[in-house]
Amino acid sequence: MSQHRVKIKLCGITSPDQARQAVDLGVDALGMILHADSPRLISRQKAQLIRAEVPAFVSLVGVVVNCPVEQLNRMAQDIGLDLVQLHGDEDANDAERLQVPYIRAIRAKSEQQIAAEMENFPAARAILLDPWMAGVHGGTGQMLDLDLWPRESTKPLVLAGGLNADNIASRVAAVRPFAVDLNSGVEVAPGAKDFKMVAAALAALGR
Repeated sequence: MSQHRVKIKLCGITSPDQARQAVDLGVDALGMILHADSPRLISRQKAQLIRAEVPAFVSLVGVVVNCPVEQLNRMAQDIGLDLVQLHGDEDANDAERLQVPYIRAIRAKSEQQIAAEMENFPAARAILLDPWMAGVHGGTGQMLDLDLWPRESTKPLVLAGGLNADNIASRVAAVRPFAVDLNSGVEVAPGAKDFKMVAAALAALGR
């Protein structure tokens, strides 16, 4: 039986140069933060420049928090996003009005909460599980409690939260996610990726 190849998303990309380096290392998806309160926020114009560096077969994801649907649809079209990642308090009605495929991010607090949110977003292309922290929407560097990981899911599951070269292999082995989301664990400061750290994390997964 062949070993499952875990997909890798590098989130919090802030420049075209970062995008080029990530693509050269072989990541499967790039995430850009389009949420005003994030230290990794980039402008729509910068996002368009990053889009120009992303080749076919690498997905470009826009991460948003409570963005009005009409605005999000326009932004996705203007930038050329392949997917959006809903990381706030968006509801199923918001998701149904999207004109672009989406990932639902869940700030995990309990098994019951995770199950309810997964059921509420049936059209999600994937479910990303991130550790819950009051008032913070991702990028905390905290690790997810793996006891909350769903043992059964009809959706691809994405593991996020403080992943780096030292812990990624063991955490992937524990829950066997469809994909992992790298961000703060491979940074020297918010938005400043260390590509030696990125390469080491990929190498830990045999990439």
